[in-house]
Amino acid sequence: MRLFRSVTARLVFFYCLLLALLGGAFMLYTVLSFRHYARDTVSNPIPVRIQVVWDMVQGSVDDPARLAALMERFATEAQDRFLRVRHGTRILYRSGDPADHSFSSAKIPLQAPAQPHLLGNLIVATNSFIAPNGEEITIDSGQSLASVESLGNQLAALVFVGLTVLLLLTGIAGFILMQGALKPVEEMIKAAEAYSFSDPQKRLPLIGTDPRLEALGLALNRMLDRLDAAYVHVSRFSADAAHELRTPLTIIRGELELVMGEAKASPDLERAISNALEEMNRLSGMVDSLITLSRMESLWGRHTHPRIALLPLAQETMEQMNLLAEEKNIVLSGPDGDPAVAVTGDRDRLKQVLVNLIDNAIKYTPEGGEVHVNVAASGHKAQLKVQDTGIGVELAHHVRIFDRFYRVSTDRGEAGAGLGLAIVRSICHAHGGTIAINSMPGRGSCFVMELPLTGTEADSARK
Repeated sequence: MRLFRSVTARLVFFYCLLLALLGGAFMLYTVLSFRHYARDTVSNPIPVRIQVVWDMVQGSVDDPARLAALMERFATEAQDRFLRVRHGTRILYRSGDPADHSFSSAKIPLQAPAQPHLLGNLIVATNSFIAPNGEEITIDSGQSLASVESLGNQLAALVFVGLTVLLLLTGIAGFILMQGALKPVEEMIKAAEAYSFSDPQKRLPLIGTDPRLEALGLALNRMLDRLDAAYVHVSRFSADAAHELRTPLTIIRGELELVMGEAKASPDLERAISNALEEMNRLSGMVDSLITLSRMESLWGRHTHPRIALLPLAQETMEQMNLLAEEKNIVLSGPDGDPAVAVTGDRDRLKQVLVNLIDNAIKYTPEGGEVHVNVAASGHKAQLKVQDTGIGVELAHHVRIFDRFYRVSTDRGEAGAGLGLAIVRSICHAHGGTIAINSMPGRGSCFVMELPLTGTEADSARK
């Protein structure tokens, strides 16, 4: 049933179904009309034939030998016909069985005068005449329908085969035509799937489309214009707000540090100032993260960047974070992988991705756990994995874990502002890549970053 989710398949199916119904009705009408016409063609000459027989034999009804000789001229058996001359119930002449043996002449019952009618597979007519000697002579004549039925069956078979071939060819042609007609829709779908705010000027293609499809494309493009304008407005507001907050936060933090350093206050007041300073530092970090996100969305990723080997970058980052891992008795293993795997990008930003992922892994991994980093090439993509043996993340959170300010509730009390993974995703998207999570509660987490390989590495991967 999955096939019928396709618009093309449904349209072709119902079109062929309608054609099959019309073809079936046409076949039924054709076969029935042929049989009706054939029966009329067979039955109409029978009364005339009876009259011709009577005109020929009316003077010989008293001479059986002459009567039989005259009747032989009609060659009834060879033409699958029946002929009988009788006086009452006394048979004066009766033809033999036909060549096709479709009926038995001896078994045809005696009948009163009647117009042509069907008797089994035989059309029979009967008429009575007065002979010169005054006797009533009855002549029965009939014609077998076996050949007509055979022709009808052959016609039905031919029409059925023809309709089947026609339906098959129509289905194939309809599918091809529908594919061509819906090709603009497929192009629009691909363009919509490829759309991202890293290339906001890109719009859905409209060349060569049907007027209604073109109208749909124009409507969607206008919607993209409005969404792009709204997105730019929100991003600009976030960036402006973050910049405006940075200065007063810096001043407040400086004043609090000055008070902490110079004034001798009661323990309660010192504790309050220390808590305020801690929250101020956290808020300052949040503002810095928002500014970083605004920079990611300023399309810096379209500028030219150098070639970066991921394995040395991962090794450098792990060496710098090893002290943090040792404090929690966590083993940082790796990095292992292919040293030739390289991407084009901003080295500092890619290092920021590694720092955030490894820091998260250390934060949510219990003491004695392990964090492993691996670098590899997968197809035309460079793949970097950060895997831990931590508490894991429930499947329900996977969809939104990279959203801004989204935090997963844990019993560890270490949740941050919810911007670290959002920054990671923004940096990956700016480099034309993706970030994904594979995690289960109690089984750890694995974050997988994929970035396009540089030209040389991509060519090697294809080989």
